[in-house]
Amino acid sequence: MFWLRLVCSVLFFLAEGSWSLKSVRIRVPEVVKSGETVTLSCEYDLEEVALYTIKWYWKDVEFYRFVPKESPPFRAFTMKYINVDISRSGPTQVTLRGVRRELTGDYKCEVSADGPLFHTDIKVAHMIVAELPNGNPMMNIEQTKVEIGKKIKADCYSPGSDPAANLTWFINDEQVSEETDSVKLHPIEIETDNALGLHSAKSRIEITTNRAHFILGFMVVKCDARIYSLWHRVVEDHVRDDTPQLAPVLGSTSSQSQVDEIIDGNGSGHLGFSALCVVNFLLVMVVLR
Repeated sequence: MFWLRLVCSVLFFLAEGSWSLKSVRIRVPEVVKSGETVTLSCEYDLEEVALYTIKWYWKDVEFYRFVPKESPPFRAFTMKYINVDISRSGPTQVTLRGVRRELTGDYKCEVSADGPLFHTDIKVAHMIVAELPNGNPMMNIEQTKVEIGKKIKADCYSPGSDPAANLTWFINDEQVSEETDSVKLHPIEIETDNALGLHSAKSRIEITTNRAHFILGFMVVKCDARIYSLWHRVVEDHVRDDTPQLAPVLGSTSSQSQVDEIIDGNGSGHLGFSALCVVNFLLVMVVLR
């Protein structure tokens, strides 16, 4: 009978432990801006079992702990770059002030239910801390007037950031996602400033112009620079169609007949001053038409 009771007790505790902690969810922003205050949360369901402890780790190193049975119940551990806001942290969340890009990495939430089994679950999430550029992207087009059929080159540059900005080209608001017979995309070049740990991005596009590129005589070339959803800038320039135009032919059958009527109306081949003015006016209109 003793052994039966013992087995039943163990089974009861095992069953209670298997259901005492469930639905653990960690909520960490995927990407944040350097210098921001960030709150990380850990949600769980203990099913009426008391919380024993909740611990937070960055790269497997503990930086915050909450133990309800201790006084005070919270404890923040000294760690480089991490500044815990105790007043905004507790049993379900921890708040970090002034995060830096060095804090990019994996964050762990470890939840433990109270005894006798101290059931524990761990969830992990990755967070990126981005350093945004201090300036806007710049674009340079080697010539802003071009004849149809000629080639132009455009360069786009985004200042240092971490990570580097993603650069995308547009022609007349249509994204250039791949090379064509008239468009060549060069690989994006990334330059790193080792002293600052920042990365600048540069992209080049070559366009062999055709008539379809020009709308009302102009082509709009645009460079779109993005860093996740945190930073978005656009720079654009206009290229004018400079193809030589054929001069209009002076005179026409209809305009010439109008001149003849004026001459005939005077009764001779000699034009009066008024008639001459009218003739000159008509000729000017023909040229401008």
